[in-house]
Amino acid sequence: MAMHSSPTDHLVCPAQVWRHLSTDLQVHVIRLLAQLAAHLVLTEAEEERAQLARKETRDALSAVTQQDPA
Repeated sequence: MAMHSSPTDHLVCPAQVWRHLSTDLQVHVIRLLAQLAAHLVLTEAEEERAQLARKETRDALSAVTQQDPA
């Protein structure tokens, strides 16, 4: 469903929205943001470990293929 804006619509500052949220909703939003931040940190750490493992594998394979068979 398409939303149409009217000339009377105006931009609202996030601080204005936050101020009107109940304390329970503010706490819920803070928890969700904390979970998102934790997820991003964990995902980044996992990706760094995976990249290191791939590099180690490439290095090991490169060393094996560069060895002199004689």
